Amino acid sequence: MPRYSAARLKIWSALLLSASLVSCSSSPATEPIPISSEGLPVIFSPTPSPISKPYEESTEQAKDIPSDSPLPTTTIIDVKPSDDPIPAVEVSNIQPESTANDQPSDLAFQPKSPSLAGIKLGVSDKEVVKKHGLPEETYLLPGDDQSVNIWEYNGLSIGLDEQDKVVYVEITSPNVLTGIQGLKSGMDGSAAGELLGIPSDDQTNVLTLEVSGGWFKLDLDPDNRQVLSLKLLSREI
Repeated sequence: MPRYSAARLKIWSALLLSASLVSCSSSPATEPIPISSEGLPVIFSPTPSPISKPYEESTEQAKDIPSDSPLPTTTIIDVKPSDDPIPAVEVSNIQPESTANDQPSDLAFQPKSPSLAGIKLGVSDKEVVKKHGLPEETYLLPGDDQSVNIWEYNGLSIGLDEQDKVVYVEITSPNVLTGIQGLKSGMDGSAAGELLGIPSDDQTNVLTLEVSGGWFKLDLDPDNRQVLSLKLLSREI
């Protein structure tokens, strides 16, 4: 019986231990690993699985498609408009109110609240500007008790006292509205007197009526008896 060295015995012991461990961990149904003649395990290369038929068919179909074949185009659906007419929007019959200032109609003469050309005695110069705008010309009219600043418009004169209050209004043109129904410059003096409630007097060319705060005065043409001017005067002048 040949002698073995201690080193070789250790190697064989390790190999036997490894073999026993492999045999214990493997499944009983697993076939034993074949050993070659040199004492080494035989390793088999895995057999490639066959390509599934659907993959082969798809590959063959891809090969049959020519390289210059056009890509599939997108179909555009032409949507025709409906034949039903679009319902009309109902328009309201209510019209918005006009923002423009309506020209007020002439009023009947009121002795207790007299006015001429829309201006009352005692109103401020701001009210005059609001009604008729800035004057075309101004001048100072001296008086016994006080001076009056006259604002001249086309056919209209307005006098202001030292406190810028209206004390005088005169109309000399038929183009200027008097603000009194039926009354205007140039009309017949007798008709104008009837509108104001002044008795007609053929012997005078001046018709005067006392009103609240002053007088209302008509100057008549001595030849044809037509109204030359209409005046609203304060008692202060």
